[in-house]
Amino acid sequence: MMQRVLSLDIATTTGWAFNFVQTIDKFEYGLIKTNPKHSEGKRLAYFRKELIKLISKFNPTHVVIEDIYSGINVKTLKLLAKYAGVAQECCVSFANIDPYIIHTSTVKAYFKAKNKRQLFDFAVTLLNWDTNVINFKNHNDIVDSICQLICYCDKVLGVKKYREEKDYGYLYKL
Repeated sequence: MMQRVLSLDIATTTGWAFNFVQTIDKFEYGLIKTNPKHSEGKRLAYFRKELIKLISKFNPTHVVIEDIYSGINVKTLKLLAKYAGVAQECCVSFANIDPYIIHTSTVKAYFKAKNKRQLFDFAVTLLNWDTNVINFKNHNDIVDSICQLICYCDKVLGVKKYREEKDYGYLYKL
């Protein structure tokens, strides 16, 4: 059976990435952007509707979701928890998958990145993306979801196609 992984970097603008594990170097990705002018309920409903579309389109066998970061203010933490709850409910209700929750520090450690900017720069190099087209401000959430997906495939699913251990450290390749 072909494994299909959907990765979500949960936020009011949620980055997502999808990959057929057997075609490891090909990703589909995008953003679910909610309108900050809408009420919280409308934003959550829109997020749910768009996430259901992704689940229906890709029919994932695995879903990985970034754990909410607790180092932010309480108001933001509560909002992110609501989005994460909607995402978990959709995964169970529409894909019959209990999503794997991954901590951002796990992903950064996998790539030996000290911060989100370093992770972004590393991923852009690994994916051979044009920095005139891809930038940190507009694409950080997408890159985070791709990095989560890569880390999940290697560390959890045991697909050792991204990172190879060498005597001198790790070699990353697609």
